[in-house]
Formats: sequence, structure tokens, C-alpha cells
Amino acid sequence: MEDLKITWKGHACFEFTCGDHTAVIDPYREVPGYPPLELEAGEVYASHTQHDDHGYFEAVKLVAQPGKSPFKVTTVDTFHDPEGGALRGRNKITLIEAGGVRLAHFGDLGHELSDEQLEAVKGSDIIMIPVGGFYTIDGVQAARLAEATGAKLIVPMHFRSGDKGFDVIDTPDAFMNTLNADITRYDADDNVIKVADRHAYVSAGGDTVGIDLDGAGRAAVLLHFN
Repeated sequence: MEDLKITWKGHACFEFTCGDHTAVIDPYREVPGYPPLELEAGEVYASHTQHDDHGYFEAVKLVAQPGKSPFKVTTVDTFHDPEGGALRGRNKITLIEAGGVRLAHFGDLGHELSDEQLEAVKGSDIIMIPVGGFYTIDGVQAARLAEATGAKLIVPMHFRSGDKGFDVIDTPDAFMNTLNADITRYDADDNVIKVADRHAYVSAGGDTVGIDLDGAGRAAVLLHFN
């Protein structure tokens, strides 16, 4: 089974590399503080295309990649706001299986999930969830949802940090501070998570930290875009 590399490209954009294959989700056109994206991938996905900070496919050059794609992708229909899409339209939670793990990218989720929607994302090993509020659920809502999914590794995204991110959205502080005490928090040194043999590895405090995706513990990792 191929190892999986998850690289946060800023905002809600992630690059997934598994063997010789790469997929990108939610590429942006322009977000304050982050450099323009110039990516190459065999596949590109977006939680929604009505806003170009998530569905700017022009930032990704599609290239041929050898053999069969290792990425199995499904989606869960949701909304970008708490009024059934009346304010900002639809949103998709993207479920990706690769490298022996199941990922869930929540896009610009703007409401609490129904029981049916929550059931669809349960069983995800690693989730990427918006925490900045204003356009999405806020940090407190995101923390409660992250806990409810049962995911072993929780990765906040779509927040403001220093000069990075939209000024109307919040920092990840409320999210990290609201998480239950039994969820271990890591402040990563960079923007990369490596997954091998059902373990996720991040660099934090100069050391490599391993998270057992089949173990009893759970963790939240705040990635940093350098």
C-alpha cells in the first residue's frame, strides 16, 4: 500500500500525493497573505465553484499520471450557510480514500450537520474542517462537529493567522481551545502530514510525532504555512 502525503497549500487548499498520483482540492485564486497557486495534479476537486477562493481550477495544471488513480472520491451534499444555501449556495464534503485511510474535507460548511450527513462522514480517519466563522461554521461549532465525527486526526483550515487569510474570519484559537481535553493538540512546524501504515506523522517542536489512526487517542494538528 502506497504512503500518503497531505500538504496544506493555505486557506482550504490541500494537495494529496499517493505514489505517483497527486490530487488537489479547493484551489484558490487569491487569498490575502498566501502566494498564488501554481500546482500540477492528475485530479482536482472543489467543495463548491461559486467562489474562486475554493474552485479556481485554473491554478492547477492537469497532467497525465501513470496507472490507475489510488483516490476513491465520494461527496456529501451540504450548504454554505445555515439557511439551506439561500445566502451562499451549496457545498460538498469530499470523502477521499487513499493510502489505507479515509479523509474528509468539509469545504465551506456553513451549518450543523443532520444525523444523516454526520453518519456519512463518521469513520473518517482524518478530517479537514473550517474553523474561522463568518463564511463557515465558527470555531466552537467546528470543535463540536469534529468531536462528533470520531476522527482520529483533526486538521483546522479556513482561518486567519497573522497576515494570512481574510480579515473577517477568526483565528483557530477558539476552535483549539474548545476541543475536549482528551484530544491532544499539536502545533506543527510546517504544512505537511505523512501517512504510512495507518499512522500519521507531523513535525512539531522539532520532533516527529506519530498518531496511531487505530489507537484510542485523538489529536488536532494546527499546520503552519511557511
